[in-house]
Amino acid sequence: MSSRQEYITNIIQQRKPLAIKVGEAREKLMQASGHFDAFRSHCNSIISGNEELSQDFAPLLRIMDDAGNLITEANLLSEDLMNIQTRLSRDTLNIAVIGMARQGKSRLLQTITGLGSEEIPDGNLQWCTGVRSDIINDPSVEKTYAQVNFLTDKKFLANYVAPYFTKLQAYRPDIFTPLSINEFRAMTIPGPETFNAEYQDRPILELHIKHLKDLQEHLPQYQEYLGRPTAKIERKEIRQYVAQDNEKGERVYFKHMAVDSVEIFCKFPNSDVGALRLIDLPGLGDTRIGDVERVVSALSDQVDLVFFLLKPGNTGAGWGEKEINLYSEARRALGDKLPIERWSFWVFNHDSRPGADNMLQCESLKSSMSASQIVVSDSVIIDGTNPEEVSSGLIDKALSFLSNNIERNDREYTGNIQGMTAGLMERIRVKLHEAEKCLKDTDSSDIDSSKFDDLFDALWDELQAGIEGIVRNGSGFRNSRDVPCEPFRDRINAIIDDEEKGDIRDRILGYIRRTVSTRNRGLTAFEDAMQILRTSLSHRMQEDLDDILNDVLNDMKDSISLVLAEQGRLKSCFNNASDHRILSMIRNFITEAGYSDSVPTLMEGLTLLDTWKINYRSFIQHRLRSCLNRLDPADTASMEYGVPAPNDEEDIASV
Repeated sequence: MSSRQEYITNIIQQRKPLAIKVGEAREKLMQASGHFDAFRSHCNSIISGNEELSQDFAPLLRIMDDAGNLITEANLLSEDLMNIQTRLSRDTLNIAVIGMARQGKSRLLQTITGLGSEEIPDGNLQWCTGVRSDIINDPSVEKTYAQVNFLTDKKFLANYVAPYFTKLQAYRPDIFTPLSINEFRAMTIPGPETFNAEYQDRPILELHIKHLKDLQEHLPQYQEYLGRPTAKIERKEIRQYVAQDNEKGERVYFKHMAVDSVEIFCKFPNSDVGALRLIDLPGLGDTRIGDVERVVSALSDQVDLVFFLLKPGNTGAGWGEKEINLYSEARRALGDKLPIERWSFWVFNHDSRPGADNMLQCESLKSSMSASQIVVSDSVIIDGTNPEEVSSGLIDKALSFLSNNIERNDREYTGNIQGMTAGLMERIRVKLHEAEKCLKDTDSSDIDSSKFDDLFDALWDELQAGIEGIVRNGSGFRNSRDVPCEPFRDRINAIIDDEEKGDIRDRILGYIRRTVSTRNRGLTAFEDAMQILRTSLSHRMQEDLDDILNDVLNDMKDSISLVLAEQGRLKSCFNNASDHRILSMIRNFITEAGYSDSVPTLMEGLTLLDTWKINYRSFIQHRLRSCLNRLDPADTASMEYGVPAPNDEEDIASV
């Protein structure tokens, strides 16, 4: 195994245990947040709507309202922890290359990966790369291929269409954002002259409208790809899914508008780099809304090291606003959770062509970085088209840096998030303590006791009236005692119809014909056919009637449960359940709260009702046996068919 492979393999393996710990921390945070949110909802469900209680417990309600922000923070921290867990669980090291357009990013990636313009488009005219591409080194690959991940309609509208309308609505509030692809296709996008924009704002406004109209105009050329599942494509097809231009610089490709990302699997020339993933992000500098946000999002949770790429001209060099802004935007990715200077290289792209040499400019910019407030882990000058320089001057340095520093970075990142999590948990505990103190400080007096008794008596009266209303004389349950159960009757009839028309009838008729024709024993055939039919009906009823019986029983349980949910005020406490499921929820709640021994009679009744089931064999079979006995030749009930028994197979079948 080469040293490079050892670097990467060791790095990846060292991260796995930390990923497990992060997952456990996230689970604990979500449990604490969930319990706290449930407590807050429970308080609100009890107190809100009751003016008298709301006044008495106003301080508690204020505490619960203030705590809403804690739940929001917990959800955001949970996302951070999930991102960290994903980061530490990856089977690759991820390096992203970002920069303004026309800096040689595509050529650099071609040099590292050995791919060409088919897979990593470059161009000499306009911005070429349209979507993110991940290039994964896989030494086992014989032929380069790619997997294309398409946008859904929802993501396309949210990330590529809606941002333009948000910008335009600042000048025309009456413009609506389309909610569907069909709305977007059918709408008329107003011209720039209809917008109330200042003179200086009109150029950017017109470009936004142009981009929006381009998306709409070319919709027929890419709409069919939106929402498609991931597709595997050949090497020669890759460019048309990731690029805006063909190799002549003609803007003829539009499939990229429906693409979220592309993963390219190939064998790098230096395959000893091991499990390395290079992330090629679209060059910045165009006016497309959302490009910067997509870069920042990728850096936030999918990148271990970022290369800032800059190719200065050879006629002068200085740190411009675009470069400073790019660096500032990248700092937003993880903020002070993991400062960008801990995981970034600045790569100066040396153009060594005669007459274009920019080495002096690269060196000047490199020496003035700190004065421009740009701080990174390392800075290098390499010719992005020279494989040896790229290999030794960039990739070797990057892998060595990751080997020596990624564990530190991971621990710093997770440590900062852990500190934020611990702080949040402490604030949750403080709020719970405040709530507990608020409840303890509430005066407990005879007035409160009397109030509780009055409220409980009112609740109990409603609950008792509801239960009695189900079973008393004149109720639906009481009146249905002597009424046939239609679902049960329909199932019995269906079984009998199946027996008369199905395979059993054909089997019986075949048996009758064979017995009569070969033995001339009509009576035996008739008696045996009765036995076959009786056995078949018994089996079918045993198999098919348990579920219908318990469906009928559950209807009764649902009626009782509805009373508990509505008149008993329990619906909001158990996920708005109002059917028989609430019975097991109440039992589990009492058991988990440790009160089951205190209310044994209540638990016995709830358990009996919740677990009560009807079994065909023990509850119904003996009631139907007298009917089925009429199909038993040895039983006197069968004699009504007449004696002597029919001998002709037609007569036997008709009986």
